[in-house]
Amino acid sequence: MTPADRYVHELGRRVERLGGLRPRLELEVIGHLEDAATGHRERGLSPAEAEERAVRDFGSPDVIARQLLDDLGDAVVTMRTARSRSSVTLAFA
Repeated sequence: MTPADRYVHELGRRVERLGGLRPRLELEVIGHLEDAATGHRERGLSPAEAEERAVRDFGSPDVIARQLLDDLGDAVVTMRTARSRSSVTLAFA
């Protein structure tokens, strides 16, 4: 498992309550990590160093998970509640 894979796995475990948003979030994070690693390779780092730097620069999975849960948690709760009422409401803080 690569450093990016481990990071995404750890982040995913911490945001399980986001339900259906989790896979999409994981893909988004992978994309950001790949873009960052590409930039680091272009600046002369080896592929392994570039990936490790990208992961380190992205931030702690704990911190990122808390931010995501704070930002997206209300939207998920609102969508689940709305689904139970047969309507959809999106609320982003």
